[in-house]
Amino acid sequence: MSNKIVRGSDLRQMRNMAGLRTIDMAAAAGVKTRKTYENWEKEMGAPNVNQFFSMAKACGLSAQSIMEFYEFKEQMRGAGFVGASSVS
Repeated sequence: MSNKIVRGSDLRQMRNMAGLRTIDMAAAAGVKTRKTYENWEKEMGAPNVNQFFSMAKACGLSAQSIMEFYEFKEQMRGAGFVGASSVS
């Protein structure tokens, strides 16, 4: 099991909910090409904390809502729910 906090599926869900394109997310993260962002969605690498929060802001999410989401995921994992690592 990966110990990554931010997963590609989280980024994809965040982007889709905001109606953004991969190029929009790449621009928000400050990376030169959309391919870098697309690799993050495929679990090949990950954004740093600043990039992640910049993308979240572009999606209209607050730091508080992000923290609540990840706390919920941890609670689900701790309670032994199957697939809790992909709770969305």
